[in-house]
Amino acid sequence: MNMPRTGSTHARAGGFVLLTALVMLLVLTLAALVAIVYQANQARVAGNTANAQISFETAEGALRIAEGAMLSGQYVNVPFTVAGNNGLYLFDPASTPVWAASSTWSSSGTTMASPYQGLSSAAPQVVIEQLPSVAMPGQSIASVQYGGGVQPSRVYRITARAVGANGKAPSMVQSIFHE
Repeated sequence: MNMPRTGSTHARAGGFVLLTALVMLLVLTLAALVAIVYQANQARVAGNTANAQISFETAEGALRIAEGAMLSGQYVNVPFTVAGNNGLYLFDPASTPVWAASSTWSSSGTTMASPYQGLSSAAPQVVIEQLPSVAMPGQSIASVQYGGGVQPSRVYRITARAVGANGKAPSMVQSIFHE
């Protein structure tokens, strides 16, 4: 008569349950780690997006303040020069645009600081370039000196640059302004 060995059957069954439990624990641990990493990445993305939005809104606010200063005539008697006068430049077609040169934004005295800072970590920088005068739509292009036409309109390119709350995520916005 064959009698089953109860000790060895239970030992094998107990080992299988232990192995299954360890594998399930490993799977659950990996799933938890993946969820933690995903959540951390989502938080970082949300922070970067908020920082970029702060940067953009600060640059936009500085641009609007500069446009308001132009409308109020704040820079009428201030000379615009090719070398720059505290952020006021005369357009030079032979060189790189002032706003495109990285040295413009990193050197002191090359830009004007805007009074609007918003939530940014630093005051935004503004550059105003006086572009060549043009006749606006509907204006005569006849020369004023010969008794015809009207004085051409002065045109300006206003560029504002700002960074976000953590000093990163620079944003730059521009507008064309004419008198």
